[in-house]
Amino acid sequence: ADLKPPDAALRRFVGGLPGHVVFREVDVTDRGAVTALIRESRPDRAVHGAAITAIPLDAERARFGETAAVNIMGTLHVLAALAEAGVGRIVAVSSGSVYGRRENLAPISEDDAKDPQALYPITKWAGDMLARRFAQVHGVDLAVARLASPFGPLERDTGSRPLLSPMAYWAASAVRGERLVVTGDPAYARDVVYVADVASAIAAVLLADRLPHDAYNIGWGRGTSAREAIDALLRTCPGIEVAWRPHEPSPWIGPGNLPRGPLRCARLGQDLGWQPGYDLASGLAEYVEWLRRSP
Repeated sequence: ADLKPPDAALRRFVGGLPGHVVFREVDVTDRGAVTALIRESRPDRAVHGAAITAIPLDAERARFGETAAVNIMGTLHVLAALAEAGVGRIVAVSSGSVYGRRENLAPISEDDAKDPQALYPITKWAGDMLARRFAQVHGVDLAVARLASPFGPLERDTGSRPLLSPMAYWAASAVRGERLVVTGDPAYARDVVYVADVASAIAAVLLADRLPHDAYNIGWGRGTSAREAIDALLRTCPGIEVAWRPHEPSPWIGPGNLPRGPLRCARLGQDLGWQPGYDLASGLAEYVEWLRRSP
């Protein structure tokens, strides 16, 4: 379910998948509509990921109240309806941005301190805490999944995320044969992860017989600098010109994207046996191939 109907890209993507996919439109801030949808569909298990990613600052300024309503109250509306319907397992999608800035760039575990600094991470941390407290109070089987920085197929702005990942911009430009412009410190590391690994990790949490913990980091457990990402992209798309502009500000470094170490994901492996199926090279290669096939 989503606020907007599926576009052509999404329909093409799911068209070749096994099983049957039904799309429904719903606004998570409309508690009555959410309750009616879940009463009608009665899912066995559920993943809640509806959010507004109000980054950068102008998006935060323009959609402050709306972001809080969707990311916090929308989450509570969905959880209340799912609890009433007796859903078996719920995964609430959270964000690695809840950990905030770190002077020490060591890997971050689920129990480390949280220090969100901008609207999006603040609302995600509020939703994260409230979801786990809701589960305790209502006896719901729930875990939160704190994502690193995903990249891959179907990354586009559908009205809730104006700033896409740098990987999306760089890969799309490379496929079009355009010059890549890389601003900011090329050694600045982002905690990237290929979206197929995010999906398999969420599925592992959703479908596990039991969960020893109620929070799981999802990522590759390592940082990737802009230079590493561009080098890997050039191996897939050779001959692309790159313009390095280290003294120009990067749109991906700011209050919503503060420096921190990568998410430590050992818990996911220890509890559920999950391991990533991709690395930077294979993830980028698959993403580029998908972009080439997409109109």
